[in-house]
Amino acid sequence: MNRNLLNVALSGMSSLMWLLRRVDRQFNGSYLGDRTDTEFLSDPYPTYRKLLSHAPVLRSFANQGWLIYGHPEVQAALREQRFSSDASRNPFFLRLAQFACGDLEVPLVERPTLLNQDPPDHTRLRKLVSGGFVRRYIESMAPDIQQIIDNCVADWQAGIETDLIAGLAQPLPARVIARMLGVPEADWPKFQRWSEALLGATMISKPARIRAAAVANDEMRAYLQQLVSCHSVDSPDLIGLLMRARDEADRLTDEELISNCILLMTAGHETTTRLIGSAVLTLLQHPDQWAGIRQTPALMLPAIEEVLRFESPVQITLRFVAEDFTFKGCRMKKNQLALINLGAANRDPRVFGAADSFDIHRKNNIHVGFGHGFHLCLGMALARLETRLVLETLASRFENITLGAQELRWGDNPFFRGLEQLQVRL
Repeated sequence: MNRNLLNVALSGMSSLMWLLRRVDRQFNGSYLGDRTDTEFLSDPYPTYRKLLSHAPVLRSFANQGWLIYGHPEVQAALREQRFSSDASRNPFFLRLAQFACGDLEVPLVERPTLLNQDPPDHTRLRKLVSGGFVRRYIESMAPDIQQIIDNCVADWQAGIETDLIAGLAQPLPARVIARMLGVPEADWPKFQRWSEALLGATMISKPARIRAAAVANDEMRAYLQQLVSCHSVDSPDLIGLLMRARDEADRLTDEELISNCILLMTAGHETTTRLIGSAVLTLLQHPDQWAGIRQTPALMLPAIEEVLRFESPVQITLRFVAEDFTFKGCRMKKNQLALINLGAANRDPRVFGAADSFDIHRKNNIHVGFGHGFHLCLGMALARLETRLVLETLASRFENITLGAQELRWGDNPFFRGLEQLQVRL
């Protein structure tokens, strides 16, 4: 398609999404708000409270489907197999994405990954891929992760001010995953750029971001095809481990291996960046609790769990209605889209006392920050490990660390919550 014509078409699609959001406001009231509004992105939780007070499941015309906000409802939706992860079931979403991508494939949709498969295909794939994420292997990465952290903070000195996102939280997860995959260090910046772009694949209200994600997906796939072709089954890295993965006579195809490496890079990089940034921000905003962690290291893990509840890196996940059925009193129609809001569920006052308060001593913290059910995040142990090592490093080396003077800027993707930058004084 001619590039100028494509740009005009993308602009028209954005206008259509704007119109559909206005329809939502007309039918559902002003409480629904605009999920791309700067004020909402800075603090979505007042909107979530209004939504929950109205109903935990709401109809959305802009998304041609449903919004699910309550904690019990979110857990039930993530367990419900009639909510599919296969985006091809939703013609509205798929056609918008395909049009935005032009002659390129829709990233994370048109190839088999853990993200877009349903049982029994998902069960088979997860069983094969999960061998790369056994706790023993992840824990064996700790020295490598610590070395990368040490390199990132090598020039940091007490008294200076620095951007923790650009200097540590952003590069760390990309470098960790690139090292796991056996990517040469000189190519690590490419992977960081690709994974940042790929997050735009979910933004149907911003078609240009979907197009950029498709370009990144195409480039990363070509790179990984060459990387896999050079690997042997005896390679000690994650690709070698996945090549050896078997379930009796079954094994991953090269296509499945490459597609799930792309998923790992996308899901494991940006979400961990956001978790680290939010953890440092929230703990430094609560200096008494930060001091408590430094004095009692056993509080580190509960603190990370509370960050996952309080500022969930993944705010929304998508599902598609596989067949007509009634969910929590709402009549779902085949092919409709459901936006399942983890961030709202984690602030549900029906489940969490003082839900809008940060408390590392919280008991029975049954958050859904890593999802729930059979799509529970496979890389959660790695994300927890990276975050713990970062916090331990900051606590031991920079005892006077505080927040710098700044106006916080949050990312513009409502599916993922994280800071664009975070100035800290060491």
